[in-house]
Amino acid sequence: MMKKVFAAILSIALIAGVSACGEKKAEGPDYADDEAMSIIAEGFSNRSSLIDKLKGQGKDTSESKNLQQIIQAEIDNDKPLKARQFKDSKLQEQIIAYLNSLDDQLAVVKKYSSTSAEYTTAWSEAYDKRSTILKTFVDKYGLKVDSKYQDTLDDLVRNGNSVQEKNETDQVINNLVSSAQFDRTEAEYGGYYTYSAVIENTSKINFSNVSLLLALYDADGVKVEETFANTSSWAAGEKVRFEAGTDVNAAQVKVSVSNYDVVK
Repeated sequence: MMKKVFAAILSIALIAGVSACGEKKAEGPDYADDEAMSIIAEGFSNRSSLIDKLKGQGKDTSESKNLQQIIQAEIDNDKPLKARQFKDSKLQEQIIAYLNSLDDQLAVVKKYSSTSAEYTTAWSEAYDKRSTILKTFVDKYGLKVDSKYQDTLDDLVRNGNSVQEKNETDQVINNLVSSAQFDRTEAEYGGYYTYSAVIENTSKINFSNVSLLLALYDADGVKVEETFANTSSWAAGEKVRFEAGTDVNAAQVKVSVSNYDVVK
């Protein structure tokens, strides 16, 4: 009797063991972190290769139809990344932003004539966005491309660096100006007002040709006029009085940076 019981237990154990061995081990998420840069590099190469091919055929790669084809080649290669999971959320954000920059480029080419001012502005914005993210891919995530296209990538990274520096400088000067309070003084003969503010350049950047836009609002919050307060130079550590005159007696002044240069 005991032998039969033991045999039955052994049979059940063997069946359970075989069943367990036959079951496929559950797999975790298929993260794209390790392969993301190789996919981006492949898309970059596909785009660059198509440019070379079209040029070899004597075609104008800036012509709308050809440029759409060029951008689409990179999109087709990279777009599966949009649906992938990432361990590094920052990397995922950059990947999505890069894919969006490609979509932006394609949208610009489809929407505007290449000879229009709108095209120039929109294309520059999309180009700057793409090159800035490529710089991040190179600096932070080790993006490498085929040696044939390294010069192209280097040019884009240099542009990305310039854009990044410009954005940082924009933030610096905007911060300097944002807290400025413009006081209103009425002329002795009446009917004419001077708006002035002393602002210190607490940054380490030497500015020149600085132009501040003063938006003047009445008591009802309606913008009545815009005028400018300028200075030809604004060195680091220097205090400058910005002034503008007008016949508008404004209840509120809103100031923003209209233009500036940096002294290298």
